[in-house]
Amino acid sequence: MIKLDYLDQKAFLARLPPFNQLPDAELDWLAEALRAEHFPTGEVLLNAGEVPACLYIIMDGAVQELDGETAISLYTAEDTFDARALLEGISKTTFVVTEPVRCFLLPRPLFLHAVQAHPALAVFYNQKISQRLALLRATEDRQEMAGFTVAKIRDAYIHAPVLVGSDTSIHAAALAMKTHKTNSLLVQRGEDTGIVTATDLREAAIVQRQTLDAPVGPLASYDLIGMDLDDFLFNALLRMTRHNINRLVIRDGPAIHGILEQIDLLSYLSNHSHLIALQIERAESREELQWASRELVNVVRDLHDKGTKIRYIMQLVSELNKKVLRKLFELLAPPELRDNVCLLVLGSEGREEQVLKTDQDNALILRDGFTYPELAQLTGEFTDSLIEFGYPRCPGNIMVSNPAWSKAVTAFKDDLFQWIVHPTHESFLQFAIFCDARAVAGDENLLRHVKDRMYRLLGDHSSFFGQFAKSTVAFETPLGFFTNFVLEKNRNELDIKKGGIFPIVHGIRSLALEYRLPQTNTVDRINALNQRNLLQASFSAELIEAFTYLSTLRAEAGLRKTAQGLPQDNYLNPMDLNKLERELLRDSFKIVNEFKKFITYHFKLGMIS
Repeated sequence: MIKLDYLDQKAFLARLPPFNQLPDAELDWLAEALRAEHFPTGEVLLNAGEVPACLYIIMDGAVQELDGETAISLYTAEDTFDARALLEGISKTTFVVTEPVRCFLLPRPLFLHAVQAHPALAVFYNQKISQRLALLRATEDRQEMAGFTVAKIRDAYIHAPVLVGSDTSIHAAALAMKTHKTNSLLVQRGEDTGIVTATDLREAAIVQRQTLDAPVGPLASYDLIGMDLDDFLFNALLRMTRHNINRLVIRDGPAIHGILEQIDLLSYLSNHSHLIALQIERAESREELQWASRELVNVVRDLHDKGTKIRYIMQLVSELNKKVLRKLFELLAPPELRDNVCLLVLGSEGREEQVLKTDQDNALILRDGFTYPELAQLTGEFTDSLIEFGYPRCPGNIMVSNPAWSKAVTAFKDDLFQWIVHPTHESFLQFAIFCDARAVAGDENLLRHVKDRMYRLLGDHSSFFGQFAKSTVAFETPLGFFTNFVLEKNRNELDIKKGGIFPIVHGIRSLALEYRLPQTNTVDRINALNQRNLLQASFSAELIEAFTYLSTLRAEAGLRKTAQGLPQDNYLNPMDLNKLERELLRDSFKIVNEFKKFITYHFKLGMIS
């Protein structure tokens, strides 16, 4: 037995959650009951099926948790185990010392007494993994989560609505704007409400040379784009970016509360993504567009430094990337071509889950019967331009410059027939990339026709789903941390995409295809599956938490490597993470393993050779 000072024991216990929630008198009582012990490497502290005698609280060293012969967790300094076994009366796993360990032992009767006397302890130990993820992340990020992420529209400056009739003259409307110091007016035309801007008035008076006595009613736009007063300010930025507008009509219930101007929103958020969006729209050459594209990594860094949630960053970056591709296509392709094709983004771009620039994944669908003699030259120029912009060439050559990914509707339908009816390992990869396709430019109906054919084929070949879903369990989950992490050979890093992100993405994609869901984004798919009661609400929340956290770690690792001048990839070094982050990673990998079991059972993967 190790002799330690009682005050040291109390101080140690007092800084550990959830014991740090206990009153001082209770801490005194528990600290006096702690017994310090030392255990050598290889000693079994608790066997599966045993009734635990105490709660172990580690001071230093390492203890591995085994499910049969499989290592599922590693516990180190300031970790505790096994509270769940103490509450349930029996241990489901085995705990073995892997590095000489010193720990405190809290006898089971005293632990159970504390749980009964303080419900907060029971709540803590019975939390779902998703709740633990959220709690730990909130503890870490509380100082960083400035008003940026949680700010509501009502927190920004909103201009009071100024309403005029549709018969108001251009001159009178301009005077009203000057009086109220605003750049827009609401226009009432019968039951309809529209909006007219200072730009609209200048266009009518100067460019079109309309008389200043002409009414503003015909100048107004009546298809108002608005948001609720209590929506998030970041969502307002996203909507302005998506629709290429400078103001939103803000409602408080059914009533119009006022107008949110872009300049006021941006002064609150203080990032330069709006400058990039503006630069993209105004670009008249590839050189100008290249400047805007290369600034995207700075947008990601700014937003991340402000504590913005990774999903919001993904959405904004996706919108900006689509603007870049759309603008580039407009610069290169004549109207005749744009009217008869559909430009697609595939893979993670199609799912709106790209944070930093990775490989190009794009395609072009041509209308049946349409030909364009210079197509090969144009698509090659498109691909080369994106490479100059910082989007690397796709190693699998899934780009518009490859004729296999730039062809007519019927040809893509023929590909789908082969992929679904006569699948191969290679075709599974191609199908997975294509089924996440999203239209960027041109005629979106062309993609709709192809996907309609895809769903009809899937309906006739239900055996496809199990074969397709097998890739979900193709890679081992690198569960654990420190020496328990499964690192790649010859490098002290693990592949977080292969080990954690891909299984969630592909498993959810397989379920979404089976249930004919139109969504492509992974989180949207999870929510849709939850609404169909395929996934329990609690498990859906866990998946979203795990996917979001793993994606955050991947983005942070990418930003670190970019700052160091290193190429971006999917690897991270666990030792770059602090203890809290490693705990979150361990919990996320547990969720991944649970999801793999669900996919195995749902698609009966054990019966598929």
